[in-house]
Amino acid sequence: PLPAIDPAPPLPLGRDAVVLLTGGARGITARTAVALAGATGCHIELIGRTPPPDAAENPAVAHAHDRVALRAALVRQGLRTPAEIEAAASRILAAREIRATLDALGRVAASVRYHAADVTDPDAVRGVVHDVRTRHGRLDGIVHGAGTIDDRLLRDKDPASFARVFATKVDGARHLADAAADHGEAPAPDFLVLFGSVAGVFGNRGQADYAAANDALDTLAATPAWSRRFPGRVVAIDWGPWAAEAGGMVTPELERMYTSRGIPLIDADGGTAAFLAELAHGTVGQVVLLAEDGADTSEGTNAPEAGTAPERRRG
Repeated sequence: PLPAIDPAPPLPLGRDAVVLLTGGARGITARTAVALAGATGCHIELIGRTPPPDAAENPAVAHAHDRVALRAALVRQGLRTPAEIEAAASRILAAREIRATLDALGRVAASVRYHAADVTDPDAVRGVVHDVRTRHGRLDGIVHGAGTIDDRLLRDKDPASFARVFATKVDGARHLADAAADHGEAPAPDFLVLFGSVAGVFGNRGQADYAAANDALDTLAATPAWSRRFPGRVVAIDWGPWAAEAGGMVTPELERMYTSRGIPLIDADGGTAAFLAELAHGTVGQVVLLAEDGADTSEGTNAPEAGTAPERRRG
């Protein structure tokens, strides 16, 4: 379940504000959206590539509450190959997460709407921004959380895969900034937050494309000629790894690996609280947020404590 949101610091948003978030209704974007709505009661608009799920789930799999049970249920439904079983299970779990997010937002946001669109398509992005402004008369802020990973060693990476990972982050940011800057008589947005990764700061094995994309986001945020095109504040937040239960890109297998290496992980409450604090008080164009375990983590020798929260390392 999505966590309850503690009282947040004062934010530059009110109940009438409208915030657009990319990355769909899943993972860190979803938790960020619930945190914003819980703190302000604002309107939430979501962009995701996954089509919106049906209102009700197929009763034949509704009793299967995890991937293992889903696999068995799907086999009983006639699926046979591992690939089609895993793909179907992933679709069902994604749909459940989207429904849960939209339900949670419906309880705290002034309104919520999900747009099925690809941020690498400039016309689609411009169409969503135009629709938001037509309905609400304003767009107050944007959080660009969309991303994709296709981890492989560089010798195994093909150009199309590299371009897909890079474009989701970088082209998506450009399209959002361009569409938001063309605000006409509507109020100008107050902020554009780009969700990056420490992979773009320190590098990470098998993630040459993902690291390059996130480094490019940092560069865009820090480049006056680009950031001035956006009327409000532009900031890149380079996240350390979130705990698997927080819904980020860290799988349970990766979480065990990080734990064995003494790398603490950001928990959901700590991550959303850090995001709200940065939105309320931050002034710089780039922030690195790492989980803090009460000791120097630069050597990677201390096991993470439960409930670790991010530490602001650099601006």
